[in-house]
Amino acid sequence: MSCTLFFTAGDKGGSGKTTAAKFLITYLREHGELPLLMDLDDENHTLARFFPEALQINLHQEFAQDVLIEKALGSDWKIIVADLKAGTGHEVLKWFLALPFEELKERGVRLVCLGSVTSAPDSVQSFLNWAAALAHHVDYVVFRNLKDGDNLYDYDQTRQALEFRGTYDPDHVTLEKLSPLYQTELEIRKLTITEVLGLTDHTSSEERIGPILSPLLARARLRNYQRRIYEQLDRVLQLRFHTDGQAVDRLRVTAHG
Repeated sequence: MSCTLFFTAGDKGGSGKTTAAKFLITYLREHGELPLLMDLDDENHTLARFFPEALQINLHQEFAQDVLIEKALGSDWKIIVADLKAGTGHEVLKWFLALPFEELKERGVRLVCLGSVTSAPDSVQSFLNWAAALAHHVDYVVFRNLKDGDNLYDYDQTRQALEFRGTYDPDHVTLEKLSPLYQTELEIRKLTITEVLGLTDHTSSEERIGPILSPLLARARLRNYQRRIYEQLDRVLQLRFHTDGQAVDRLRVTAHG
């Protein structure tokens, strides 16, 4: 059985790697996929705060990262989403570079690097450093995170970034800037947008998600925001990674309903 292992990459914290992973996870689940979730951020456990079922890995243990490949080589999981810890990039990157890529490919393991870049130059450089090392050994999906502004000069215009895009043909997903008020509430309450939209009764929803996210118009804005991201993931995952087309159709009905 083949397995696709999505993993976040880059040394820079706060660029939105976990946010990208969260949207990917909720998208896959709404497609009927049940990915294995792995949280390798042993300090913050950001992914596990939103998805308590995520397998938490203690990176202080020797060869802890090996569990990524052990799970991918097992027969139980078609998709794995792993959120790596920011700030341990060099150590984890060295581990990746020691992988037997050709053998993994022969055994049906596909590696997909999830990057997230913002208008901050160091977020772009951090990701490009990983890409320069990993090269053609992995596929790339880059989330253009507009949280700090929509001018991503260092990713759109610099020579290194243009060479990366021309050489590796990455897929792109744009994360528009979300209202800071909504973003803060989601973070504080440890909620995904999918969870907010899943509550239909106003009384129970206000008890669960509070007065800022529960109003009809707030949820309409969140629904439209997520829909625009999902439409991009439709293209990336259905065409490039061959997700179930029928599930995509079901998702479109839900998103527009």
